[in-house]
Order: sequence, then C-alpha cells, then structure tokens
Amino acid sequence: MGYLSALEYTLSVTGPVFIIVFVGLYLKRRGHIDSGFVGNASSLVFNICLPILIFLSMIDNDLHLGDQLPLVWFCIAAAIVSFLVFWWLSALWVPHEDRGVAVQGAFRSNLGIVGIALCAKAFNEEGLAIGAVILAVVTPIFNILSVYALNRSLHPGRSVQWGKTIKDIGKNPLIIAIFLGFFCAWLDFKLPKVMYDAGQYLARMTLPLALIAIGGSLSLRELKHTSSLSTQAVFAKLVIVPVFVGVAAYALGFNGVEIGCIILMFASPTAAASFVMVRAMGGNFVLASNIIALSTLMSAFSISLILYLAKILAWI
Repeated sequence: MGYLSALEYTLSVTGPVFIIVFVGLYLKRRGHIDSGFVGNASSLVFNICLPILIFLSMIDNDLHLGDQLPLVWFCIAAAIVSFLVFWWLSALWVPHEDRGVAVQGAFRSNLGIVGIALCAKAFNEEGLAIGAVILAVVTPIFNILSVYALNRSLHPGRSVQWGKTIKDIGKNPLIIAIFLGFFCAWLDFKLPKVMYDAGQYLARMTLPLALIAIGGSLSLRELKHTSSLSTQAVFAKLVIVPVFVGVAAYALGFNGVEIGCIILMFASPTAAASFVMVRAMGGNFVLASNIIALSTLMSAFSISLILYLAKILAWI
C-alpha cells in the first residue's frame, strides 16, 4: 500500500475517535457537561449500552470460542508477560510504594472504550466482535494483576482477597455480555426483530457517549504536575507494549483483522478504572491520574503512528 493511502486509512480510524474525545474535553471546559454527567454517562455505557453493543456484534458475527483459542492464549500471555517485565524492571528504580501504580499504568489498557471504539472503526462489525473476545480474556487478567501489584506495593503484609476479586470480575456486565454472546452464537439464537432493533438504538449511542465521557473526565490541570515516572509509564504503555506485542503476534502468524485488533487493544491508553482502584487502595492517585490523562492525550499520536506502520508493512 502507498504511503498516502496508508496515512488516509490511519487517520480515518483514529481521527473520528479522538475528535470525539476532545469534544468531550471541550464540553467539560465550557461547562456544557459536568462531573455528574460524566459519571452518569459512564455508568450507562458500562452497565447497559456497551454490553448490548458487544452482545449484538457477537451474535451477528457468529463467533465461537473454540475458533478463537489461538487469539485467546496469545492475548493472555501478552498481558501476563507485559506485567511481569514491568514489575521486575520497576524494582530497579521506582519507589516501592509507587510500583503498583506505575506498573498498572504501563500495562493496563482501556479496552472497553477506546480499544473497542478503534477496533470497530478500523474493521467494522468483525473488528468489534474480535475486540470483544480480547476484552473478555484480558480484562480479568488486568484486574487480577493490578490488585496483586497494588497490594504488594501498598500493603506488603496484607493478603489479597482473591475471592472478592474473582466475584467482582464475574459480575462485570461486559464479561457477562461476552459469554452470553458466545453461548447464543453457539446455539444459533436470533433475537426477535423488535428486541434486536431496540438493542441497536442503545448500541449506536455507546461509543459517542463513552468517548465524550472519556474526554470529560480528563483534567489538563493535573498534567502540570506530570513527573518523570508518569512519563516513563506512558512511554511503556503507548510504545513498548504495542510494538513488542504486535511484533510477537506477527511472528506467530496472526494477520488481518486479528493482528489489527491485538495492536489497537494493547496500544490503547491506560484504563480509567485504574484510578478508581488506586484511590480505593490508598495509593498515589495523583500519579495514576497523570498517567491516565497523559496516555489518553498522547495515544492519539502513538496509535496513529503504530497503525500507519502496520498498514505500510501490510500486517493489516
């Protein structure tokens, strides 16, 4: 593919997604939306709209879990290896109490909003369905490893409540929707047209509303206090992780929509949920907030560049 064609494709994928994020930031700064709106919109997206969007995409694309096992095992391995590498490296220079926060910021992606939005924009319904598979298997890994890292760095003597952690993962509406989608696809179940059309109304509002909420949650004021540690974590998240994961996926034979979705999901900025977890566990939430804000803003450029290179190399 020519350089200009690859550039046009790249901007057609990343441009609309991040424009909506910046629209949310603008609306918040102008006072058209506030923290209450962002909280309510995020709750609506997480609990209702996004699960419906994912469920419909999976039954429409007739995905079966058995067919996706190579993708599943690769993404699980990629998440675990990313964590282990950064956890080991962080011991060399990161203050002990900040290790969990920095490592979480470096390996935990915003799969459920930014990643899914990019997959849907790049590869339409098939990308959305493949992205949902990655979301289903990687989200529990992210949560478990994040709890472990934060607990080890903040409360060395306290045991992790694994039962509660696993129970919370099992109650996640996105995880429930994904496994219902697999089950219904396996049964070849079709929704009645009235229910399907109603679900489509909710599904279509998911990504614009979610991206506006992401933009509305950003705080540029926090970036004035950005530290070298947050910059290092963001560089790891936006450059090191997606490059090495993408190269590994290509070496193992993934191509087309699968490698495209792998790259986009792992190249996504740090998950906003990481801030909530850090604050709840008494960690350095200012550092967590800085990593989220900086990675979200800078990912508009890093994802565009990585996607452009993948297109030039004919990986996708």
